[in-house]
Amino acid sequence: MVPLTALAGASGGLIVIGVILLVRELTRRAPPQAGRPRPARRLGRDRLRQLLIAGGAGIVALAITRWPVAMIAAVAAVLFLPNITSTRAARQRAAVLEGLEQWTRRLSDMLTASRGLEDALEASVRSAPKAIEPAVARLGRRMSARTGTEAALRAFANEINDPAADRIAAALIIATGRRGGGVRDVLNALAVMLARDVAARREIEAERAQHRTTVKWLTWFVAGFTVFAVLNRSYSAPYGTPGGQLVLALVVVLYAGGLWWLHHLGTVPVAGRFLADESTGPEGQVRR
Repeated sequence: MVPLTALAGASGGLIVIGVILLVRELTRRAPPQAGRPRPARRLGRDRLRQLLIAGGAGIVALAITRWPVAMIAAVAAVLFLPNITSTRAARQRAAVLEGLEQWTRRLSDMLTASRGLEDALEASVRSAPKAIEPAVARLGRRMSARTGTEAALRAFANEINDPAADRIAAALIIATGRRGGGVRDVLNALAVMLARDVAARREIEAERAQHRTTVKWLTWFVAGFTVFAVLNRSYSAPYGTPGGQLVLALVVVLYAGGLWWLHHLGTVPVAGRFLADESTGPEGQVRR
């Protein structure tokens, strides 16, 4: 009986994982192309590791409780809780904005009467901030390969994938071929705007940190209550019936909805881009 139960649990877990991944794939947004992209092989290993952990958690939950709903909840928790409780995306976007501000100021300082915009863009690679260093390095390689300045800047904006990068790229595209203080003044004004944006975003993140703290505390409370319910057989016995499974499913859905809503309240929406160009390839080449 034990092998059959384990086989049934494994099969049910795989089915649940497939359904959850299907829903996740149909509802997810296109991933940003910028920042510090990880290799596809590493992404595949991370995804496989997460799936294995989720499947193992589902099998363990089913073996301990004999509840299908517990198996589904365990799999969903492993797949979705890290995204809900993590603050990595907000920190990365703030770092990218701060990096853009520093890069814009340095680029403005590099522009002189004898150095044009194209030369300054190539030279800026050596002092690029860490958060945007890969995108700036690829921009420098495109400029060295004599790719069109506008195409290279559009590709750079697509990699950063942020409205702030669109503003900088648009200003540089307009300033292509120009020299003198006019371009420097525009870049300095953009840097000041970015500095204010970064400061305001940090204040917003500090205020919304309480929502993320609430999510974490609620997650720990649910986890502790779950352990208590599993260990206290007399308390959790009614959940083993079909009606109890329906009630448990409703409770899980309500908890999940509450966690998602708190996560939504603690998420800063990103404004839409205006310089997105589908005709620009990954290396700044114009597609025919």
